[in-house]
Amino acid sequence: MQKDMPSFCASALALAAISAVPLHAQLFEMNHGNHAGVQMSPQEEATVKRLDSLRTLPAGPWRFEAGDVAHGEDPSLDDSSWQQVQPRTTAPKEAVWYRRVIEVPKTLNGYDLTGARVWFRFRAHANGPMPQIIYFNGRRVALGDDLEPVVLFDDAKPGDKVLVAVKLLATVDEKRFAGVDLGVEFSPKRPNPSDLETEFLTAATLIPTLSKNTSGDQATLAKAINEVDTAALDKSDQGKFDASLKQAQQTLEALKPTLEQANMHLTGNSHIDAAWLWPWTETVDVVKRTFGTAAQLMNEYPTYTYTQSAAQYSQWVADKYPELND
Repeated sequence: MQKDMPSFCASALALAAISAVPLHAQLFEMNHGNHAGVQMSPQEEATVKRLDSLRTLPAGPWRFEAGDVAHGEDPSLDDSSWQQVQPRTTAPKEAVWYRRVIEVPKTLNGYDLTGARVWFRFRAHANGPMPQIIYFNGRRVALGDDLEPVVLFDDAKPGDKVLVAVKLLATVDEKRFAGVDLGVEFSPKRPNPSDLETEFLTAATLIPTLSKNTSGDQATLAKAINEVDTAALDKSDQGKFDASLKQAQQTLEALKPTLEQANMHLTGNSHIDAAWLWPWTETVDVVKRTFGTAAQLMNEYPTYTYTQSAAQYSQWVADKYPELND
């Protein structure tokens, strides 16, 4: 995040950290669906989409083999006979392997990724736990289910390559290969195009509600978007593109007084299954720990509020743990 980023964008980015759907995707949908917001011109929309295209590397096809292949992570293994698959395909219940060489391109839609960090996440699902083991160049880097993203390239350079191998362990039901995320964290030495896109979409969403001079603020937003020099990307002119991002961000400063009026209220949500692949007696202990954590947070933060919707859970706590219920 740039240290001179408008504070309204910093607040917006905070939402992205707790949302299952990336904030920029939510805002983009709001400004291109049936929601009220600043209507962008085709050229402005194209600019925002170009910035959005710099967020992730393309995942491409993967080599796939069913069965518990011995040392399927070995870089010397010949996988040329393995089936080639794309995301949104299924796999059997038994253990399976996926492999692919991922390379940092010369440019990503014209953007030089030198100095960037690239994060990797393999998304697969089954009706139950989906344990996976991830290897980079034959070295295990992660093991478990519902894994967080791991760093694939740190201080990336065009031409850097990593052989990624993913083993999905046996599951109770058929597996589904959902996709691969290759998120780009831009070099802190350059203006951040991802942050700027979020600023554009945040402003487009909030101006109709907060502005006392809607037409004037819309014109300021349009000016800022049009200052982004995507033609410089077409020519791979990194300096000129970066200069245009700085100019656009400077133009957006005029919108700070309007957009800082917004108050954001964040509500986290999760659920506890009473019984699924475990007996309900285990859930009683989960409920105790969850309610206990909530009580500690309420003691630490007096304004913290915890709500839950299952009457049975409240009854368990009242019957079995009266000291916690009090």
